[in-house]
Amino acid sequence: MRFDLTDLRLFCDVADAGSITAGAEKSALALAAASTRIRRMEETLGAPLLIRSRQGATPTEAGRTVLRHARAMLA
Repeated sequence: MRFDLTDLRLFCDVADAGSITAGAEKSALALAAASTRIRRMEETLGAPLLIRSRQGATPTEAGRTVLRHARAMLA
């Protein structure tokens, strides 16, 4: 399993912003590209990382674990 720094930064930005749209904007990525990157992360790990709703996106338990590791890698 390999995620690049863009994937990790995007995931942190989405979690912090509470939505894929706002996270993509903060990461300077198109929404479609951001959504694809997150979907591929989920496929690679075999688990959902975000709970998506009309109110936004929140990390799942697996997502919170990835988030802790992503923040450590980016620090």
